[in-house]
Amino acid sequence: METSSEPLKFELAPYTDRPKKALPTTGIRGDVGRFGAVAVERCPLHRPQAKGMDTVRLTGPAFPETVFRGKRRSGMPSLFKAELTLDGGPAELRFNPRALRKEDRALRIAYEGREYVYSVEGLGKAKVLEREGVRVSMQPGRFVPSTGTGTTGTATGPADAVDLAIAIVLEQVDTDVLTLGGAALSSPFALMQHFSDRAE
Repeated sequence: METSSEPLKFELAPYTDRPKKALPTTGIRGDVGRFGAVAVERCPLHRPQAKGMDTVRLTGPAFPETVFRGKRRSGMPSLFKAELTLDGGPAELRFNPRALRKEDRALRIAYEGREYVYSVEGLGKAKVLEREGVRVSMQPGRFVPSTGTGTTGTATGPADAVDLAIAIVLEQVDTDVLTLGGAALSSPFALMQHFSDRAE
């Protein structure tokens, strides 16, 4: 994978496609500097056959195909019952939605010897993916009336396509539970989720 120590800045724009003979898709897309084009897509519709799960997929010529699957919440996949794969290889995900301290609520991601920490500064604020020597920050970008709010990314350190793919795909995942406010709002959902899981 290509790497560089120069800071990398990029912008991703929201989009929605409504083809006549296929399900609609929504997500974000744009160019990530030297890595080129990337797109993240999900289906905004509730699909009963998915049994309450939602999937988001990242693709781009220079990126590993990255798929995140989790329990549907707020119209997108959440961190509950979550699975993350890159080019078919699974990553390990761990987080504690009941923790009170920000660092204890962070999402821990392990993939091919790498250990990541993913944290959210607060609702509507920056989301940060870090591993040793690398930091990728994603924050709300410009608002476009016809499509919505974009995303601005900044990568520092020798970030490669794997680092960027993980940080970017998580932009289309409900990660509110990683904030204290989001964790409080998620408590009723977690309780309902518990009974739903037991019923399956």
